[in-house]
Amino acid sequence: MANRNANGRHTKTRVLAVLVGLVTLAGFAAATASASLNYLPHRLAVETNNKYKNNCFWAPPKGMDYANLPGAIPIQKPNLYPDVGSTYFVAQYKLPEGASLTFHGKFGYLRYMSWTMFGRPGELGQIASADSLRDIRIRPDKGSVNPFKPGNKRMAGPRKYTFHVVSGPIPAKRAPNTIYTQTIDPETRLGMSIRNYLPDRGRDGTGDAGLPKVVLNLADGTRLQGQQACAQLDPIFDVSTSTFPAALWKQLVADSPDPVNAPAFNPPRWEKFWNALYNVAGIFITDPFERESTYPPTESGGFQSNPDTSYLLTEVSLKYGPLITFSGKMPTFPKSLPAAKRWTPKKYQVRYWSLCSGSSPVTGLGYDCVYDQQVPLTKKRRYTVVVGRAEDRPANARPACGYQWINFGEGENYPDPAARDYIDTMYMRFMAVDPAWKQAPQNIKKPGSEKKVMGEYFPNAKYWTKAAFRKLGCKKS
Repeated sequence: MANRNANGRHTKTRVLAVLVGLVTLAGFAAATASASLNYLPHRLAVETNNKYKNNCFWAPPKGMDYANLPGAIPIQKPNLYPDVGSTYFVAQYKLPEGASLTFHGKFGYLRYMSWTMFGRPGELGQIASADSLRDIRIRPDKGSVNPFKPGNKRMAGPRKYTFHVVSGPIPAKRAPNTIYTQTIDPETRLGMSIRNYLPDRGRDGTGDAGLPKVVLNLADGTRLQGQQACAQLDPIFDVSTSTFPAALWKQLVADSPDPVNAPAFNPPRWEKFWNALYNVAGIFITDPFERESTYPPTESGGFQSNPDTSYLLTEVSLKYGPLITFSGKMPTFPKSLPAAKRWTPKKYQVRYWSLCSGSSPVTGLGYDCVYDQQVPLTKKRRYTVVVGRAEDRPANARPACGYQWINFGEGENYPDPAARDYIDTMYMRFMAVDPAWKQAPQNIKKPGSEKKVMGEYFPNAKYWTKAAFRKLGCKKS
């Protein structure tokens, strides 16, 4: 394949120059997320939405199951490469000078939960996550139990906890159950989210925990709740999150020597997500030294990435073949569904794993996902996931034959004639990994070492014709 640096080298100055006078897109209200494998039955998605959509502090639930419900507002439409297993609640507010927040919540019946503050916008308007705290690190109230703690039963109760948001930088010795805003400016609009993943069957999107109740603690000792607190916090619900500039993406594709397929390769090339500049703008530079010197691979994130998660990304093109397979060894994970009484196995490599198809970074939509418990495995924990359009799906691309299927979706999907319907972004999540797991993607310290570090857990990728894949037959897992 031709070197994509051949005609006009990409430099940081050149790329950033495109942004002068360019308004960073905030997703498109008309572009909706979709999910063919909804993790919530429609009834529970509607129930979750109806329960929590009228809170004065928290925006209505955000996720692939809520984006297309009647009356959904822009902030409910996930445009930062969402996961089908998630329900997010976002709060955007101003914290008065000297004030703090206290939340009274419950641990849900689900796989994972965390609190995360948004970071400040960086280059290209991208927002990384800042301070965060996940379920296992939250102390329960006196007389309650944290069901996420090793050794505790998942169904144990009571399940109450108290959580705090405090202005200022993270101290050397942080207080328990506290995250810090890293600013003391009362005019700064803060953002934070609660991430809920994979509730037990029959539970709502919060795992039946409900929304934490907020208490505003003012500098003079006054404590406000409900509408009185919201009147001081000035929350907003109608601001979506920024994605990647359409004009810049379009230019990068047009300037490449392979504008038909760029930035996809044959075979697909998985790489760790470092930050938006390196992984999105930099993917068009094939010389590793030039790419790293132009866009340093610092772990600064973007697309509001989860600090508890490491991501692998690859671009794919159906021009190389109508089907793509991804195969590797599945890390061990706790089988929480449908409603496990205990965390089994007791020791696992990841809390949650998933693979998704999505649009271009311009819109950041998710099309389809599979999570760990949905994927058929061999005795050696090997998996093969097949991606393609429904009309190209072979009869043997099904779990009964040992293969999981993901719908390709609608391609780049942004409102421009240049948008290609055969180019997708694939993204893989490794959430809350065991620090002792040496082959975790969290241990990838430099670009290009992904396969070496991950070994048999690295997802090998290959393009297929329908006829060739059909010849693999049906191999029950």
